[in-house]
Amino acid sequence: MTGKKLIIAVVFIAFFLLIGISIGAVINMSDDQMRERSLKTLQDSEGRDNHHAVGLNLLNTGNKAVINSDEPLEEIIKNNEVTVVNFFASWCEPCKRETPELNEYAMETAESDIQVVGINIDDSVKNRDAFLDTYDVQYPVFELTDEAGMTDEFKISLMPTTFFVDSNGEVVRAYIGEIGPELITNYINYVKERQ
Repeated sequence: MTGKKLIIAVVFIAFFLLIGISIGAVINMSDDQMRERSLKTLQDSEGRDNHHAVGLNLLNTGNKAVINSDEPLEEIIKNNEVTVVNFFASWCEPCKRETPELNEYAMETAESDIQVVGINIDDSVKNRDAFLDTYDVQYPVFELTDEAGMTDEFKISLMPTTFFVDSNGEVVRAYIGEIGPELITNYINYVKERQ
């Protein structure tokens, strides 16, 4: 009976030691290793990003935008390695939460080859303008002349929706929901590595 208790005790000790080592490994993982793992996860999911817009081209829409910027959307896309295109509306609560972070991200990357732009959909001019003033949006914001056609073609039905577009206009990644700076950076890095 003592031999059986000894074996059980050894198994329990080994089990808890293994759990302790695993927890220690996770705690000691550096931020760089975590970022690398996140990027690897994005890369491994290639082909499994099932948003309809992935692979479509924003430059080939034939859609002219009413611009709140000096530069047309097509030029912004062509002149940057990655353009983060965020579809939003003033009534969207997640849009309200993510806009300050998008604004900060846009200002931090202003001198780089990354550009954040917003496309306002399903909104009134009055509400849109109040939203832009409230959040002091510093990045270019556009409205679509054929909103129904574009939202149908690119299957934009939930907001916020964010596209990560390469300099050729191809939607490489799409994210539905509130997005933060770390995920934006990971998606941007994925687009850059893919080019």
